[in-house]
Amino acid sequence: MNVLLVHVKKNLLPDRVRTAPEIGHLTVITEPGHAQRYGPEVDVRLIDDVQDPEALRLEVLRVLRERRIDRIFAPFELGQAQTGYVRTYFGIPGTGSEVAHAFSSKYAMKVLMSRAGLPVADFRPAYGLDQVAGAAAELGWPVVVKPMIGGGSIDVRVLGSAEEFEAFRASPDADPIRALRVPLVVEKFVEMTTEYHCDGLVVDGEVVFAASSRYLVPVLDHGATFGSVTLPAGDPVRARMEELHAGAVAALGLTDGVTHMEFFGTEDGLVAGEIACRPAGGGIPDALALHTGVDVWQSCLMLALGLDPKLDRVPEQGVTAHCYLPLTPGRIVSMTGAEELLALPSVVDVKMLREVGETVPERLNSAAASGLVFLRADTAEQAEAAVAHVYETFRIEIEAAQQ
Repeated sequence: MNVLLVHVKKNLLPDRVRTAPEIGHLTVITEPGHAQRYGPEVDVRLIDDVQDPEALRLEVLRVLRERRIDRIFAPFELGQAQTGYVRTYFGIPGTGSEVAHAFSSKYAMKVLMSRAGLPVADFRPAYGLDQVAGAAAELGWPVVVKPMIGGGSIDVRVLGSAEEFEAFRASPDADPIRALRVPLVVEKFVEMTTEYHCDGLVVDGEVVFAASSRYLVPVLDHGATFGSVTLPAGDPVRARMEELHAGAVAALGLTDGVTHMEFFGTEDGLVAGEIACRPAGGGIPDALALHTGVDVWQSCLMLALGLDPKLDRVPEQGVTAHCYLPLTPGRIVSMTGAEELLALPSVVDVKMLREVGETVPERLNSAAASGLVFLRADTAEQAEAAVAHVYETFRIEIEAAQQ
């Protein structure tokens, strides 16, 4: 099978794709600075921006003039809509332009979910910072402002009033949002009591797997403590989430793929947040594999290739939690090692993501961590107590990076 990978995110996914036995010939379209992640045996093509649909289309045309493309794998929001357009344009099987756009554009997805009757926060588009105040005045302050296409909570801001917005707009903090090349979405801020996520697999339009979890703290509010814990079978919140998740999948028209959807728990019930057509970030995929036996990244790849995801589920026992070890910008001077953390009660695995001596960049997404710790327990209360013990034990020293 000849496979094209459209990929710009720096992680280990290219290694998984490159070694997949189902792939006979791999071609990669990526941006400058990412080619070093592939070996000399991989045909790597560079374009300036994978979100430029015409640049992507022309490069795919060049590949097609040399060999056929059986399937295209685009595993992240950046480039998914453009890849859908290319599939539709050239008649390549897989998720087409309309559905790929719906899962990439936070505005399009909310329009479709709202039309389908799902509970969503009220929202408006804004095509630049100058239109945020008008949209917020219609919705009522406070609001959340976010890029229409993006991820990892990067460039997401909560603004409480018109005065706070004007101060923000006049400050350098607004420069990254001002420089965005995509529109903004302005949402009414939801007073939540809890935040959740639901992760699923869709085959032939049907949800064949779904697992629900509760974040330890809401994503935008998290400080040093962050992670999630699975909801047990029979939990009424889990049942309602999975019902809404299936409704969102149907509303957006997904046929085959892996999903990650977020929900806000409020005094009036669940509010649907966003849904993405890709596995969750951070430690969620590994936590799901521990808890259910399902490897969502492997399933995502197989579904993109038009193959059976071959779910190897195991019975759910108790709950599985994972937590993110804290990380801030600067140079790491010292930190607790994996061996000490593995010896703690309920801890079943530790993945260190950073090393002593490493310099951490200034801009970090919501999944940034020095390491991930995975825990198993009989109840959520026991799991959270074990998580608290992890944070009491872990120590990291970071000094300011040299300017």
